[in-house]
Amino acid sequence: MGEIKSEKIKDDDLFGPCGMFCGFCGSYLAKKYKVPRRRGIITYCDGCRPRDKQCSFLKKKCDLLLNKEVNFCNECPDYPCEKLERINEKYKSQFSFEYDFIKNLQIIKNESPSKVISELKKNHSCNKCGEILCIHNGLCYNCDQKTLATMKNYRDDR
Repeated sequence: MGEIKSEKIKDDDLFGPCGMFCGFCGSYLAKKYKVPRRRGIITYCDGCRPRDKQCSFLKKKCDLLLNKEVNFCNECPDYPCEKLERINEKYKSQFSFEYDFIKNLQIIKNESPSKVISELKKNHSCNKCGEILCIHNGLCYNCDQKTLATMKNYRDDR
C-alpha cells in the first residue's frame, strides 16, 4: 500500500469529524518530521481524513460517520453526543495543553479550519522554530528529536 506524503496534505484537511486537529498529534508529527519509528512508542499516521478513516475516536461508534452521512460531528442531530463530550473533557484536562473539540467545531463551521490552526500556532508553538507542539507531550517534533528518542511512549509517561 502506498503512503501519502504528509508534506502534500493541507493543514485544513487535518481535522477529523470530531474536531481533532491531526496536525498536533504525535503520530502525525512523527511521520512529518521523520522521527524513527519505535513499535508501540513512535508510530506514523497521515491523519484521519487523508487515510479515509473519518474519525479514529468515534467512527466505529457512530453510524452517521461510519456511513459517511456527516462530515463533522456538529452536523449530527445528536450533537454533541456523550462520546464526543467524553473525548472533549479528556483533551481539555489531561494533555499538554487544553483542546476543546466542541468549541473548535463551531469555529470550523462559523469561520474556518484556518482560524483554529492560527490560534493553535499562536498559543502552542515552539519557541525555537515556530512549529506547532504535540498536544500529547508538549514537544516540538522538529527540535526535540533527542528527547523523543528516549521516550517510553509518545505521551512521555516516564
